[in-house]
Amino acid sequence: MPNPGRIPWMIALSLSLPAPAYAHDTQHASQPHVRGEFSASSVLAFGLMPTAGAGLSPAVALRWLDLSASLEARTLTSLGGDPSDVPSAGPRRSSLGLGVASLCRHKDAVFLCNVFQLGAVLTLVPEGAAQVDGNSLWLITSGARGGAEWRIARYLQLRSFLELHVVLTRPRLRIGSVTRWQSSAVAAVAGIGLTFPVDPG
Repeated sequence: MPNPGRIPWMIALSLSLPAPAYAHDTQHASQPHVRGEFSASSVLAFGLMPTAGAGLSPAVALRWLDLSASLEARTLTSLGGDPSDVPSAGPRRSSLGLGVASLCRHKDAVFLCNVFQLGAVLTLVPEGAAQVDGNSLWLITSGARGGAEWRIARYLQLRSFLELHVVLTRPRLRIGSVTRWQSSAVAAVAGIGLTFPVDPG
């Protein structure tokens, strides 16, 4: 028969034995981990081409805690004809291809990002009809993005954003010796799209 004075110690010992294993499991389950995200957005841009442009921007991202880093490939097409003072043989439509890198901070449903864009404007001009500064209409911008995202299903999120950019290199289109268009010093991009978390947690 056990000593009655030892019974409280035996109970305390039996309760404490599973505790380390439980604590280890809880700590392991709560450890932060990197997750991937795929997204696709429709974007509308101003100041990057002779007219406003619209297009698509697929992206891949890695997210850890409240930070994320992403790479995007944007393709934009002008919504209207190029400047009206360009001769009829001149450009009638422009397109833009951009590679975009961003680093973001997330807080609940809101995010803020630093954004860097590098790409080139393609303007359909017959050979010899125009001159450009450099070998092509290269475009480099740096700016900020702000937006919000809402989870509408376990594997699906809706997000919208607005970007403001400073155009570091401003491509210029010349017909003969006359400048017909030069990109704005500032630009804006608005977008809305869907995000697909690989591991939504």
